[in-house]
Amino acid sequence: MESEISRSLDKPLWASCGLKTQLLISTLLIICALTGAILLIVRHTVRSEIDEQVREGTVASVDAFQAVQQERELELSRTAAMLSQLPTLKALMTTQHAPTIQDGSFPFWQVAGSDLFLLADPAGHVQGLHVTRPGLDSTMAEGDLARSVKEGDNAAYWYAAERLYWVFFRTITAGAGSNAKQLGLVAIGYEVDSTVAKDLARVSDSKIVLAAGDKVIASSLSPQEEVELQRLIRLHRLDASSAPQEVVLSGAEYQMASVALHDGPPSPMQCYVLVSLRRPMSFIHELNRTILVLGISAVLFAWLLLSSVSHTITRPVDNLVAGVRALAAGDYAYSITPRGSSEVAELGEAFSRMRGELLVSQRQRIETERVAALGRAASSISHDLRHYLATVVANAEFLYEAEKLKLDKNEIYSEIKTASEQMTELLDSLRELAREQRTITPVPASMDRIVHRATEAVLARPELRQRAISIHTEGDMNGVFDPGKMERAFFNLVLNASEATADRQGQITVEISSSPDSFEVRVADNGPGIPASIRGTLFDPFVSCGKSNGTGLGLAIASKIIHDHDGSITVERTSELGTVFFIRMPRSQPAPSEVAQPVVM
Repeated sequence: MESEISRSLDKPLWASCGLKTQLLISTLLIICALTGAILLIVRHTVRSEIDEQVREGTVASVDAFQAVQQERELELSRTAAMLSQLPTLKALMTTQHAPTIQDGSFPFWQVAGSDLFLLADPAGHVQGLHVTRPGLDSTMAEGDLARSVKEGDNAAYWYAAERLYWVFFRTITAGAGSNAKQLGLVAIGYEVDSTVAKDLARVSDSKIVLAAGDKVIASSLSPQEEVELQRLIRLHRLDASSAPQEVVLSGAEYQMASVALHDGPPSPMQCYVLVSLRRPMSFIHELNRTILVLGISAVLFAWLLLSSVSHTITRPVDNLVAGVRALAAGDYAYSITPRGSSEVAELGEAFSRMRGELLVSQRQRIETERVAALGRAASSISHDLRHYLATVVANAEFLYEAEKLKLDKNEIYSEIKTASEQMTELLDSLRELAREQRTITPVPASMDRIVHRATEAVLARPELRQRAISIHTEGDMNGVFDPGKMERAFFNLVLNASEATADRQGQITVEISSSPDSFEVRVADNGPGIPASIRGTLFDPFVSCGKSNGTGLGLAIASKIIHDHDGSITVERTSELGTVFFIRMPRSQPAPSEVAQPVVM
């Protein structure tokens, strides 16, 4: 049993599965791999197409934003050019008086309709300044104007007091040609705030974020999204290039591209265009769910189909395997039906022929073994009977001439009686082994008394009187069994142990213990152990080794008696230090009426 368990543990798990299971699992793995690969390729293709569409949409949004910027720039440039040519504005600039210019420039600001209106003298000093929201003063404006004039820009971004203006410049001149005289400079602009960002977002169908340096100036994002984008900008988590990249703001996914508006001082201006990925990602999630459902459905369908197909493939093999197992268990009559493919059917027919040949060979072997066993038995019995008969004949002759030879008739009669009893015992042993049914008569009895009587009978033999036999008991010794048969069984066991210690100081120990349901007995000796050549057939009839007058029936009879009591006998251990026989049997037996009656031989 342990060897079978170890073999099953050493066998790989895959090899321990049935053919049908291996076929199903391997085919399903192939189908799963192919289905998964196809679905992943489809998903990757769709995702690549969606990403390409998103990138194209992002680029289109950036182009739309730049187109709107160019239109606004053209519009404001024209407005600035128109105002610079107005005679009334030129007349106002000739006063060279700042308060007058400040007051007189108000109507021109209203005509321009801009968020910023500025008039400056040729030296760049601000003479008049109007803004829709406070924050930008004359000093700040002069600094931004001087920087823009120095760089020669016609348009520039002014950033001051956390306000961003997009400003366009035109020179105010009087006269023409060589008589032209510069009277000053006019600048108009609009504030870039969330309103502008939202207008641009509507035109470009995207989200717009305008930033100065690492600070968001205006955006069409929600407040929470704007805070998260501000954090990403400050942590330099965003790529300043125009290459699209994905960002997540408040759980919403965007494809983002950036456009540089102004690289110079005081701060670089950047515009971020964000295209929502809600619809594409929703489609991708739906695609993932569809792929998962299709994959599971394909696997289930493949499982059902393969179960049906594999059944027709593996059923003939299962039939053949069942036949092999039956043959291994000794059932030569198990019938198999060769079917399935030609190869499997041919294998089944070959197995049937092999089984028939094995059956014939088995019968021949059994017959040969039976004849050999009968020969061994006849040889052993004839040898023993010849010995006993020779003793009877010799002592009968001595008895006939006892008076003439002056011999003791009682002693001669005793030897004749002993030889007769030994022949009777041999014949009784043969008859006991020949019975196939239980021949016991269970009655209440004491196990330790039976063992003591068996031990006393062994010690009564002259050649065994020097053996030291000890008996140890533990528990209740009362039970229900056949005391006569059990005494004979223990007599044979103790006799066997005593004869095994003939060449040394024999020490035999009998240990008896009991539980509520059974007896356990151990018969131990200090003999040389059981030879390896007879360990497998130790309890077979006529098996003996190392005994000059052994019949080989003692252990066979003991084994039959114990098995008749529904017990078992085994060799617990054996070595050159001695042997221990272990007997376990129930405390009670069926009632006498339930036991088969002895068969008279």
